[in-house]
Parts: sequence; C-alpha cells; structure tokens
Amino acid sequence: MKGVPYWQWLMLIYFVLVAVPVYSLHLYLKKKLLKHKSFLNLLLYFVAITGTALLMHIISMWLYFTFIFSKK
Repeated sequence: MKGVPYWQWLMLIYFVLVAVPVYSLHLYLKKKLLKHKSFLNLLLYFVAITGTALLMHIISMWLYFTFIFSKK
C-alpha cells in the first residue's frame, strides 16, 4: 500500500461505501434465507450481494480516482 497515494482515504471510502452496505445486506438476507429456504432465495442472496458489492466498488473507485487520487 506504500505505492498508493492517500491509501488511508481509499480504505475509509471502501469501508464505508462497500463493506458496511454489503454486510448489512448480508445480515438481512441471511435472516430471510433461514426463514424460507428455497433455491430462489439462495439465488437472490448471491445476486444481491454480488451486485451490491460490484456497484459500490465502482462508485468508491470513481470517488477515489476523481477526487482524491488526482490531488497534487
């Protein structure tokens, strides 16, 4: 991480925008999956977690490269 400028900001942005939403979604969907075990709920779980993680990763990287990485 020494070669990444402002890596502390990157970790903060990534934690807030990716880790927290994905973990909270995981907890919510896990409860739903344990109540009603079905293939559709299992598929919903994996698609929702993957989609949320990918979308939030793209947003956080855009924020980092647009506003923080470009600082001189």
